[in-house]
Amino acid sequence: MNGVLLLNKAQGITSQSAITKVKRILKVKKVGHAGTLDPLATGLLVVLIGSATKLSNYLMAETKEYIAEIFIGRSTDTLDSEGEILEEKKVTEDLDVDSALQSFLGKSKQIPPMYSAIKKDGKKLYELARSGVSIEREEREIEIFEIKRITNIENIDGFLKFKFRVVSSKGTYIRTLCEDIGKVLGYPAHMSGLVRTKSGSLSIEDSFTIDELEKGNFKILKMHEALQNYPIIEVDLNLANKLKNGIILDLDEVNSNEDLVVFTFKDNLIGIYKKYKGKYKAERVWN
Repeated sequence: MNGVLLLNKAQGITSQSAITKVKRILKVKKVGHAGTLDPLATGLLVVLIGSATKLSNYLMAETKEYIAEIFIGRSTDTLDSEGEILEEKKVTEDLDVDSALQSFLGKSKQIPPMYSAIKKDGKKLYELARSGVSIEREEREIEIFEIKRITNIENIDGFLKFKFRVVSSKGTYIRTLCEDIGKVLGYPAHMSGLVRTKSGSLSIEDSFTIDELEKGNFKILKMHEALQNYPIIEVDLNLANKLKNGIILDLDEVNSNEDLVVFTFKDNLIGIYKKYKGKYKAERVWN
């Protein structure tokens, strides 16, 4: 079995636990995903089955859309509602939260949180954090393409809470974004909820829950169906044979000017090629 499954991950389980359940239900051994979700987070987990695991880098590179909930007036060590409280400060003034959100549009630098799956010397940062170790992390460039408040601001005994929609580049930590929004407003803050709604061209609207998988109610996408943001070219048998053997192609053999091209033969993915020095060279091929 090869293909892409759009899973609607439930709250309270890790992405790896979700993958383990998919393996058991579908009775397949080779399964991965294109971007982890924290246990607190819910929503779209792009599951890669069989040879679709080779698509991981392409799918992880795409933009993500989230619906996040921010809690203003309280910070935690994990930057979410599951951590230990570090600081509390009730809001005693009117805050222009919409302007604060808009200030994050565009490119910026972000420091990944200690409670993350980034590895340092073979150990994940959250493992170090749990043992009381904190290390310096390098800033990473991120980009916020869209960000907007989508609910009213709720005042809970001096603390504020609201939801916002954000479209961001890969590697953006929404927990850190919530903390940084709080800093702009002059208050401690943390992320109190998160739903991933889109990953590239893939949407939570087309996803399935674990319960639906158990009942056999699901659909496995063909590999190229998960690559709709890339140019897809259906080829004939002659070109298909070249592609399967990873043969370098001249520009006039490829009906595209894009840097990265997806090739299919009889509606099945057979190769991904990249433009390089006036030629197209194979990055991945499927036989």
